Amino acid sequence: MNRQMKQVLGLSAFAAGCMALGMGLSYGWQAQAQEEKPVTVEARGADRLPPIAEVAEKLNPTVVAITNTSFVKNQRFQHPQIGGDDFFDFFFGPGGPQQRRSPRGGEDEQRAVSGGSGVIISPQGEILTNYHVIASMGGAADNSLEVKTSDGKSYKATVLGKDKELDIALIKIDAAHLPFAKLGESDSLKIGEWVVAIGNPFGLEHTVTQGIISAKGRKLDTGVSSFLQTDAAINRGNSGGPLLNLKGEVIGINTAINPAGQNIGFAVPISQVNRIIKDLRSGKPVSRGYLGVGPQDLDQAYQDALGAKEGVVVSTVEKGQAADKAGVQRLDVITAVDGQPVRSQDELVSMISSRRAGDTVKLSVWRDGKTLTLTATLGDRKALEEQRRRDSGEEPEDESGQKSQGEVKGINLEKTYGFTVEPMDLKHRLKGVVVTSVDPRSPAAERGLAPGLVITEVGRQPVNNLAEFNAQVKKAGGKTLLLFIQSPNGAQKITLAIPPR
Repeated sequence: MNRQMKQVLGLSAFAAGCMALGMGLSYGWQAQAQEEKPVTVEARGADRLPPIAEVAEKLNPTVVAITNTSFVKNQRFQHPQIGGDDFFDFFFGPGGPQQRRSPRGGEDEQRAVSGGSGVIISPQGEILTNYHVIASMGGAADNSLEVKTSDGKSYKATVLGKDKELDIALIKIDAAHLPFAKLGESDSLKIGEWVVAIGNPFGLEHTVTQGIISAKGRKLDTGVSSFLQTDAAINRGNSGGPLLNLKGEVIGINTAINPAGQNIGFAVPISQVNRIIKDLRSGKPVSRGYLGVGPQDLDQAYQDALGAKEGVVVSTVEKGQAADKAGVQRLDVITAVDGQPVRSQDELVSMISSRRAGDTVKLSVWRDGKTLTLTATLGDRKALEEQRRRDSGEEPEDESGQKSQGEVKGINLEKTYGFTVEPMDLKHRLKGVVVTSVDPRSPAAERGLAPGLVITEVGRQPVNNLAEFNAQVKKAGGKTLLLFIQSPNGAQKITLAIPPR
């Protein structure tokens, strides 16, 4: 009996062991299978095409063609080594500068024609477009802005408000009961979502293209905006037109392309436009907050050194600015603004610049293993930039966004000597001022002065900026200017004597 009992117990233990082993192997195989399972997506609605045709049909009447005609003196010269942007191209449409003789017979005035697109956002004729589409509009009586609607009617337009930094303008035509588009929101957009672009590329009115959101938060070194990237085909003339979701809502304003690639376009996110629309309607300057920190992305080295996993490192703090007054310190990690997580320096810039000067924000800051909450009252970004421009000796910008070029405290440089200048681009290694235009009938042209050349000395006196150049011209009192000239790369140098006219 005892022997039989031992056999039964032994067999039971063996069976239990086999079961346990089998269960363990089964669990291991199951876990292994789960770990190696490929990523898949449940294709909902894959049998249905996106309603592109419906979006195009209903929203086409809200898109307009814009023609900007202006007359400018000595249109700004963009030297390839001094000014301009190699990365992307603003979409001015067909046409270009045409010389128009002034009453005294000189060719010192140009007729500039440019085109773009816009989208009607109210039944009373408010239209969103790009700043650069209307940028050359000034106070001249013969400057004009013309809007053509989808029914073929043309209207004169006025500018209500503009924001150069975001490249957005709001204009208005005298009309009523117009079809208009709804402004959506872009913060919740997902990469891969279908979008539709409508505009007037190369004068081909109401061209419709479709694509997807290729990326978000693209930084193009054009200000504070983070752009949407799309592969919907957009070209010259699309600028200012809407980027739409499949509900027909405006989720972006098409702004720029990368001409070196194919179907790489960029749009201003409509959520950023929504934040300034009241300012644009009122005609007031757009106010943007300024924190006063130099941010850096939190890479692995910073994570290891500071013990933070997410946020933006404060590499510098500007004395006397909002962050300094709030108690932010160098090597702090800003993890959130008003509770919204911050993951990159571009996100931080976008969050702060979307607030107005004078607004208070709560900063979540990681410092020495602890999270602090600091309250900052934001400064004014525009006022600070203007002050820096004055401190560097640059001239203020006029209404069209151009710097004053020809007036030197009672001496009109163009009328007296026949040329104009501008400050050097900050990225250029030479100091001085750059020649932007030369009247072909002037002594300056006869002696070889040309746009793009750099003036580094007047007489024997070096001129490092526009203010120093202006001071030396004033000192000359309308007499001959002795200018030390260099080529843009500094390789060629010469002295020119430029007599007055």
